[in-house]
Amino acid sequence: MRLDVFFTPAELQARTSLAEQTVVVIDVLRATSTMVEALANGARSIFAVPTTDEAVRIAQNIGRDQTLLTGERNCVRIEGFDLGNSPLEFTRERVAGRQLIMTTTNGTAALASVASAKRVLVASLLNVDAVARELAETDESITLVCAGRERRFALEDAICAGTLALRLYRRQGRRKNWSDAALAAAQLARRYVHSIERTLRRAAAGRALIELGFARDVEFCGRLDVYDVVPWFRDRQVAL
Repeated sequence: MRLDVFFTPAELQARTSLAEQTVVVIDVLRATSTMVEALANGARSIFAVPTTDEAVRIAQNIGRDQTLLTGERNCVRIEGFDLGNSPLEFTRERVAGRQLIMTTTNGTAALASVASAKRVLVASLLNVDAVARELAETDESITLVCAGRERRFALEDAICAGTLALRLYRRQGRRKNWSDAALAAAQLARRYVHSIERTLRRAAAGRALIELGFARDVEFCGRLDVYDVVPWFRDRQVAL
């Protein structure tokens, strides 16, 4: 089994095909963390789409009384949408039994970029061990894709990818087919695993969120292994 890490979706352009790959998408601050929180709190599924126009069109087709429009641009809730991208908004009272439609700056675009993969899972620090356990059951090549921030490296996503790689190694006991990027991510995780929240606050995305009043989101998204759920992405929807 080969394990690879891409620190931004743009790096995937060098990959000829994902058709036989199991892909995991990571956007710790905040899209995949929010997706995990929403599904753990009973949301039916989440249409994850890259553009605002597409999100609105899907909501109109399904019916606005049946859906919640959610998402952000530049960390802030999109005007006219029901919810933003703060996991703290996605309470059981708000989302249980609801169909969500989400578009975000980085995370949903990352999911769209890997739609051709054989299987796509969604990971965050909140559910990293559950995803590692799922991956340990496959002999397929695994690709971890970090959403990044504004098409660039994001430390928090790399740490999550490295944590996932280390959890997988703990279960399988082999890493001879890891890429250099996977080895580097694992080293980052070892360095920062005991100070994740502090590290997230210092990362560029964390600083931006704190400046906008979302310090509690940064703290929330830095928690490890809160949920035993493994969301998958298929036909533009994220579900359990």
